[in-house]
Amino acid sequence: MTSHSPDRTPAGALPRVVLLDSFGDLKDVAEELHGLPVEVSRAERVPSGPGIVALLPGPKTALTAQQVAALPDLRIVAVTATGYDHIPLDAVTAAGAWVTTSAGYCTDEVAEHTVAFVLGQLRQVTALDRSVRRGHWDVLRARPRTAAGSVLGLVGFGRIGQAVAERAAALGMRVAAYDPTASPAAFDRQAVTRHNDLAEVLATADVVSLHLPLTPATEGIIDAQSLAAMKPGAYLVNVSRGGLVDHKALAAALASGRLAGAALDVLPTEPPPADDPLLAHNNVIINPHAAWYSPQARTRPFRMAAAYVADVLEGREPTGAVARPLTNTASPPTAKLTPSASLPT
Repeated sequence: MTSHSPDRTPAGALPRVVLLDSFGDLKDVAEELHGLPVEVSRAERVPSGPGIVALLPGPKTALTAQQVAALPDLRIVAVTATGYDHIPLDAVTAAGAWVTTSAGYCTDEVAEHTVAFVLGQLRQVTALDRSVRRGHWDVLRARPRTAAGSVLGLVGFGRIGQAVAERAAALGMRVAAYDPTASPAAFDRQAVTRHNDLAEVLATADVVSLHLPLTPATEGIIDAQSLAAMKPGAYLVNVSRGGLVDHKALAAALASGRLAGAALDVLPTEPPPADDPLLAHNNVIINPHAAWYSPQARTRPFRMAAAYVADVLEGREPTGAVARPLTNTASPPTAKLTPSASLPT
């Protein structure tokens, strides 16, 4: 590991932990770290200099390699979210630090929101509400469909995709999925039809729901060609990352009538510009990146991230690791954390 020499930090000073997430509650982090000083930088301003051993960035705090290089004592970047495409993994690991995420902190919330989107579109809840508010009282203006017997196509079958499949099956939906990285056992456990080709899922699903991380391989995976491969009259649901979908192509597919609608919790630009064509479509539901939220989920990722910081500082491998240090990690722990009655406030 990169050397963390004592002369970099003033004598007697404790290692510094910096929270870079405006949603974070300092108390949640401090309680897990038993009194280790925790600082807050809420303006997405990453501090620099010696003594900082941990950064806790949120989903919107993009780090740069230059910022990482300015932190000679960095031991861990503990992301208080599931995604980590905004973290320069190579720079962090080359500096001798871990990268962790709080994956799983909102699995139930996102799965429930997905099902709410699916039902909202199939049953046309929003469209019918808008119709009534315009003075109409006519179910045929929206023509709801039944969920039972409909095919839900999942693109991505990880933790959240599997949670969605379980809930969809309870509604009587038939579930098919595409995920070349998922084990066959995951499909067998829930009697989910496994497809080895994305186009097969797109062509058979009444609703396509995305559950993928944003990577160079998945960016724009739902493009004009993919949308053309979808079953005519199908719906698209995206609660994962806005960059998975070519939104110009989506707007065109909706305008042409090929797709019946879309439900989106994430967009390429958040919030969307006023002239975003998707805002003009009555058959599109747009939420403000809310699928993750519940009072419980608001505190969970900060406690998880802080626990991973404690792991690293006490010499343990953090269970939430997505990238490990490339350099020697055999140096002694930075701090021995013990419960303290005096926590930072």
